[in-house]
Amino acid sequence: MADEKLHQLLTQVHEHLQQQSSLDEQSQKLLQQVLMDVQSASSGETVLQQDLSERIEQQAVQFEQAHPTLAEILRQIMDTLGRIGV
Repeated sequence: MADEKLHQLLTQVHEHLQQQSSLDEQSQKLLQQVLMDVQSASSGETVLQQDLSERIEQQAVQFEQAHPTLAEILRQIMDTLGRIGV
């Protein structure tokens, strides 16, 4: 169930990225790297959990004002990863 929720959240982020042209290039790259790391972690690859959590949180904070929907989705991803032990 958590894997399905994670997949849904990742899909939402990808859709949001495609719709948002207002994200600067650096933010887009950082967010895409976080998403790749989340996908790797959820598939069982070794990813440093604390580093991944910190990067997701940093992105959520960065997006809080201008992109609250993205910030909320990132926090849901962190929560879901925590529930599946990543």
